[in-house]
Amino acid sequence: MRNRRAFTLVELIVSISVAGIIALLVYGSASAGLDTRDALDRYRASTETEMRARVLLSDALRHATDEIESRGVAFGLVDAADARGLPVDRLEFATRGIQPPLGASPRWTVTLAATPAGLLLRAVPVAGAESGTGSAAMSAVLTGIRGLDVEVASVAAPAWSATWPSSGQLPSAVRITLIDSAGVPTGAPIVARVGLEAAR
Repeated sequence: MRNRRAFTLVELIVSISVAGIIALLVYGSASAGLDTRDALDRYRASTETEMRARVLLSDALRHATDEIESRGVAFGLVDAADARGLPVDRLEFATRGIQPPLGASPRWTVTLAATPAGLLLRAVPVAGAESGTGSAAMSAVLTGIRGLDVEVASVAAPAWSATWPSSGQLPSAVRITLIDSAGVPTGAPIVARVGLEAAR
């Protein structure tokens, strides 16, 4: 009778432990890869949303209008700061837009405000303006933006100012700085010449 050599209990325990460690390393690497992919997808989505909002806001400002009803606001600016000193301005203006969804002819009221959830960009068609607009209100929240600093310039005083005295008149230019939760500006400021087709 021949003696056959088998694995000992210690050898089995060691091999199972090594296999377990290798499985944990493979799982950790795969999980880190998936987490990185998800983080990149979230970053890309938020960056694309911010870029679309920047283009939409820039076009809306370029086509701002002072054609408003007696109690309407052509351009309203509230200069404010939160408890930390972060600028949280609020901007409201009337526009004819240029790109969808704002369109090129109906009037819209655009509101830009810093909120605890992020930067709110809201556009509402003006009731009773031109018939047949067929558009509904739209809004977006940029969650990565927590602060907003709006400055304006007029033809008479071309220096940037944080206040605008007349809600029935348009400034000549607007500069908007978007700020993240750490108080750091995100990207370059949006600078737009206001109301390009308005007669001055």
